[in-house]
Amino acid sequence: MIETILSASRWKLTLLSGILIGLAFPPLKLGFLAWFGLVPLLTVFSRSSPAEGLFFGYLAGLTSNLIAVHWLTFNVGASLPVVFTSMVAAVIYLSLFWGLIGFFVTLIHVQTGKGLLLAPFIWTAGDYLMNFGPLGFPWVSPATTQADYLPLIQMAEFTGIHGITFWLILLNVAVFQIGRFPAPLRFQMGNGALVLLVVPWLLGYGLIAKWNSAPDPQIRIALVQSNVGPHEKWDPERRNWVFDHLDSLYLVAAETDPQLIVWPESATPTYLSKNQRRLRRVKKRVIESGIPLLTGSIDWGREAGEKVYYNGAIIIDGSDSVTTYHKMQLVPLAESRLFPKWVPFAQELSLGNFTPGDRYTLFHIEDIPFATIICFESGFPRLVNKFVSAGARFLVVVVNDGWYGNTAEPYQHAALARIRAVEHRMAVVRCANTGISAFYDASGQMTSRLGVGKEGIITAGISPQSVLTFYGRHGDLFTHSSLVILVLLGLWFWHREK
Repeated sequence: MIETILSASRWKLTLLSGILIGLAFPPLKLGFLAWFGLVPLLTVFSRSSPAEGLFFGYLAGLTSNLIAVHWLTFNVGASLPVVFTSMVAAVIYLSLFWGLIGFFVTLIHVQTGKGLLLAPFIWTAGDYLMNFGPLGFPWVSPATTQADYLPLIQMAEFTGIHGITFWLILLNVAVFQIGRFPAPLRFQMGNGALVLLVVPWLLGYGLIAKWNSAPDPQIRIALVQSNVGPHEKWDPERRNWVFDHLDSLYLVAAETDPQLIVWPESATPTYLSKNQRRLRRVKKRVIESGIPLLTGSIDWGREAGEKVYYNGAIIIDGSDSVTTYHKMQLVPLAESRLFPKWVPFAQELSLGNFTPGDRYTLFHIEDIPFATIICFESGFPRLVNKFVSAGARFLVVVVNDGWYGNTAEPYQHAALARIRAVEHRMAVVRCANTGISAFYDASGQMTSRLGVGKEGIITAGISPQSVLTFYGRHGDLFTHSSLVILVLLGLWFWHREK
């Protein structure tokens, strides 16, 4: 049966791989499809020239990304033509990485016969490149498909997400190789692939048990999920109601005896740090309760004499000053302009006009430093790692996923927070406007949760981390090492063929 499937046309095999990998992303809990989903595409690569590898890799990427991020079309923040165009643009761009991977795998395979052997290294390189620039989008890393398998993602403590990607591609190569061997040898090859699959699970369970023995919680945090729709929040006639609603939820949260209360991303329909009337009201409530408030809030300032706008977060503790963090990794098009104003349709395609921040600001509660990660930033392990290197001992992620309703987006987004927790063995607190709000412990387990479309408060204790993980200390050392090995092996294989 397997031989029959793999003998299909290259078009069919390419589309099959794209579909399998696309379906492996949350929330369908089909991550196991990624364990073998690339085997059809690897079969295509083994039969293709570099130009064909580029084309079929790109086609597989189009298929996979279309399934994985189809939810971009359901953004209620703009008209259907605009959000559909932005979705198509995202899919076209992200698929370029698949095309480049296909090109280099087939190029090396044609030249040396070792392209598939180097596929895990090449794919890891492409995975790593997705972290960089204003168009960075590591959200769709193959590693995200494994977020529901807690034991498997424990390796992120040492390798980050790119180690998970490397393992996935290596497993697919092993499964592909099984089909190439004579029937008597397939059993032995199958045992090897089985070991490659099982060992990370066994090691992962051991690491989960280790980190489940964390010290008693030291800080209690209350998360406010206000469940206010994005359009409702900015309706001028509803503005006072929004503040009253948040205030009432703050009072409910204060009754749970937390040391910090958190409101979600851009919770208030104003520039809170600049609006003295609104700020005084919030400060008064904070002083009365004695409980600091962390909230997402848009902000403005001046750079080079021009007024600029930021997506930010502030902490209000009753003192005269307000500490502010400005989001550094903006969502392409939705928050930042990618095109000059003279480009046709630039205004229609750019839904936001924020300026990125440039400081890794830490907040403090009970003299313990922590980082506030704003929404899209939670998908960028390199950025989070810099906050941890700066001294953060736990992470608070403030989010507004209300633009996408109950689509796959909030579930995929929440999965990223789980991986960040494992990378740094650090509590991650996620406060979302419309869900999913959650607490994650150092092993990545979700210890408390409030689902999509619900209003409420969840309060829990966390244990700040004081010891850096291997990934926290060394960052993407695994990835950098794999890149060096890729270059050295590529040169060696090429030299042998010469």
